[in-house]
Amino acid sequence: MPKKEVIRYTHEIENNLNYRGENPVFDLVILGLGEDGHTASIFPDQIELFEDKNICAASKHPITGQNRITLTGRVLNNASRVFFLVTGEKKAQRISEIMNDDEAAKLLPAYYISPKNGELTWFIDEAAASKIS
Repeated sequence: MPKKEVIRYTHEIENNLNYRGENPVFDLVILGLGEDGHTASIFPDQIELFEDKNICAASKHPITGQNRITLTGRVLNNASRVFFLVTGEKKAQRISEIMNDDEAAKLLPAYYISPKNGELTWFIDEAAASKIS
């Protein structure tokens, strides 16, 4: 019942977080990076979730079909700090695309994480960083 959970989690956030402008603000958001460039539960075929007006949204893993709940891009990008924790050689190509601002990066949800009033910090191991030029 992802839609019910979207509503429940949205109310939880609305009732417990401060707001900066029209959006709730997290002090810190810690994100990972999928091999396909997804982050949170925003997948490459769901980039429109960065423009979604809601706080949370239902998403679906494009391969497994697993239902997920995600914060939308407007909430993620309203955080005071966003940390990416990325490890492993399987992530190296995506990290390279994002860090080198390649045209291919524009297809990756992680590329669109850019806090408007906060800081973005990447913690990357050597294997994940191995293809950055």
